Amino acid sequence: MEYLSQQAIALVIFVVTYIILATEYRERTIAAMAGAGAVWAFGILTPEEIGSYLDLRAIGLLFGMMVIIGALREGRFFQWLGIYVARLCRCRPYYLFIALTGLSALLSAILDNVTTVLFMVTVTLDLTELAGLDPKPYVVSEIFASNIGGMSTLIGDPPNIMIASATGYSFAAFIINVAPVSLAAFLLTFLYLRKRYAIRSVAGEISPSEIPRVTLDRRLAFPGLVTLVAAIALFILQDAIGVYPTAVALAGATVLLFMGGPRMPEILNKVEWSTLIFFGSLFIIVGALDKTGWLKLASQSLVLLVGDNTILGITVVLWVSSILSAFIDNIPFTAAFIPVLAELGRSGVDVYPLWWALSAGTGLGGNGTIIGASANVIAIGIAQARGVRITFREFAKVGLPIMVLTTALGNLILVARFLL
Repeated sequence: MEYLSQQAIALVIFVVTYIILATEYRERTIAAMAGAGAVWAFGILTPEEIGSYLDLRAIGLLFGMMVIIGALREGRFFQWLGIYVARLCRCRPYYLFIALTGLSALLSAILDNVTTVLFMVTVTLDLTELAGLDPKPYVVSEIFASNIGGMSTLIGDPPNIMIASATGYSFAAFIINVAPVSLAAFLLTFLYLRKRYAIRSVAGEISPSEIPRVTLDRRLAFPGLVTLVAAIALFILQDAIGVYPTAVALAGATVLLFMGGPRMPEILNKVEWSTLIFFGSLFIIVGALDKTGWLKLASQSLVLLVGDNTILGITVVLWVSSILSAFIDNIPFTAAFIPVLAELGRSGVDVYPLWWALSAGTGLGGNGTIIGASANVIAIGIAQARGVRITFREFAKVGLPIMVLTTALGNLILVARFLL
């Protein structure tokens, strides 16, 4: 009876927490912490069990990359890069659209999406104001590009970091299995947006001298850039050298903090501590579901639905993760779904293709609505603070078709990848 009671309480905590996250009734870290606290308060997990469910590899990798990226942000490297690209295309509408959208996708492959939109949207608003252009097409396109680009690598999107930690898949494995979907989705999205917004290479060119300059802080920008490049190189060589990305990221972060000297507090201030707490809290809530048997029940239901049909399995996981990620932040969704696939694998089902369907689905689904990804909310907030209002409906009218089109394309690519 006590087990059944704990099982019911664990489910209620999970459902209530995720409803709060989906509706944004409270700030997400506070909601997740409350859920994790309830798990402990009701005795569902002991302190020792809580420690075992915390995925320190994922949290450590996130922390290390946040420090490295924080040094580059403090060194004003990203602002400098955005302005440099704008000077090359002289703010001509069509070329600026190509440059900013492409740069957003490229940078999101090595940065987190939130960092990418923070500086890209700010730079874009400055440039479009200078050139007298409507900023909405550029801001919305950068959001889509950052979500799609981020899913292409292990470090580009938090769900991928979580998947890599749970499975041990390497940086190269993500490039091989998900990057083709990301590239195809980006090209399709670019063509769709170009036609929808009718951006053409028309008058609007301005002189490079009119574009403001940004001065690099070389003491932070150069060490940060060298560390980032070295870390990515070691990520790619993971299979050969046998060093997990968490160790690489933490080592790079340690070096930068040591070199930062008196500026170390500035770098640490760039770490998104609330995000790390959010991750840890989600692991505890999902751990409660695991202990009380809900995840095993979910995996058994999935087995009954897809059996050993790989095509059906890819399709179900991809579309479920894409649709739900449009309305629930993809991080908590991934945290809940990873143990289901892990349990499915223990039952004898070949889940290798399904992990990549989950990665692609959470990345593509985030484009569906404003609340689909944290980067969406932040980018829209930055734009609104500058007087550029993009409504939920306005975003969804563009985002939902892109989500459906790119998910369908991703479905075809993944099926072809694993069956042909």
